[in-house]
Amino acid sequence: MSDNGSMTRRAMMGAGAAGFFGATARAAAAEGSAPLAPRQAFSVRDFGAKGDGASDDSGAFQKALDRAVHAGNGAIYVPAGHYRIGRRVSAEATLEGLALLGDGQNVSSLICDHEEGVFRLHDHRCLTAVTVRDLSFFADRPAAGTALEISSPPRGARNYRTLLVENVDIRGFGVPSRSYFTRGIDATGQWRPLFMNVIVSGISDPGYKRGDRSDDAPSYAAEVGIVADWCYAPSFQHCYVWSQRTGYRIVNRGREQGPEDSAFYRSNAVGCVIGMDIETPIFEPQLVIESCHINCRDVGVWLKNRKFFQLTNNLMYGQDGTDFPYVDFLLHNAYSGTIIGNVFQSPEITNYREDPPADHTMIELRGRTRHLLISHNVLNAKGRMLKRSGDMEGLIVKDNLASNPHVEMDGHE
Repeated sequence: MSDNGSMTRRAMMGAGAAGFFGATARAAAAEGSAPLAPRQAFSVRDFGAKGDGASDDSGAFQKALDRAVHAGNGAIYVPAGHYRIGRRVSAEATLEGLALLGDGQNVSSLICDHEEGVFRLHDHRCLTAVTVRDLSFFADRPAAGTALEISSPPRGARNYRTLLVENVDIRGFGVPSRSYFTRGIDATGQWRPLFMNVIVSGISDPGYKRGDRSDDAPSYAAEVGIVADWCYAPSFQHCYVWSQRTGYRIVNRGREQGPEDSAFYRSNAVGCVIGMDIETPIFEPQLVIESCHINCRDVGVWLKNRKFFQLTNNLMYGQDGTDFPYVDFLLHNAYSGTIIGNVFQSPEITNYREDPPADHTMIELRGRTRHLLISHNVLNAKGRMLKRSGDMEGLIVKDNLASNPHVEMDGHE
């Protein structure tokens, strides 16, 4: 193998990589990420990776990452194959850009059989624009660490995107599987991270006891699907998180400030204890949750310290067979928002029967929550529509449709 970067690129172009990276650069430009194109591309095959599913290819991946970091703006190309990663591939560096690019989900696969996870980059300056695209991350053991970790300390202001994750799935190896990653993606301190068509699954094995919703149930063994703590304006589009203790987490604690903006579009959290956990230390503006499917045990969306938000056109679908109190939308210290056009449903076979009563709350308001418009929602779940602590200023509740006869409507209806 030659260490000459131009020879590496020529070898990859002969294998058809030129068109691949050209398309990647155009897609990255279309998404608004920076930089627009990698200067150097390194195939893990050129560093000795076999991709046969048995050999430990972590050394080849680490060499490719080191070369990309040294180049300052490089791409690591993962051709089709199953690459076993025997130890975590990691770097601490600030560079212009870094891309980890495969040939497609379940085509270019990284298999982890240890507890440290697969890939980690820490940039202490939060300047690197990272792209991860067209890959699968497979856990080949329980609690296989964090599949993908991109982290920086909270700081600065960036007018470009520091992280794009697209067409990536993260799950246990094989079907069915009792293997899982403890965390799917941990993106901490990133600016405008965009997650598109990302799937994170915990344990998937029908052989486990069906309907187990206890705290130690295998369905909740995975800690969290996607973490975006201390990220400014994270966006999730067409993502799916399944079988986790927490589906999506955007939690920012410890400072008297917090990043603004968050958006979820057509993104699901199914079979989780908490679907979306969103918190800032002080009131911060802008949140959109639109056309999502939320199916959880305790809380669908837990929103703390947000203003100017929209929760619209979502399917809120409580789990069946649970003895736990359930809240679809739990708002604590939130104001100037709308809850409009959502459908509240339950799969319980007793959903349309008066007995037994359901401890199901569709909207719960706590703390200094005020100035809300709750309208045109479809209430097709048994339980109470609205629960609130104290008097809520500026609350308008109107034109909601109770399609289930056993809905307890709020007095403001």
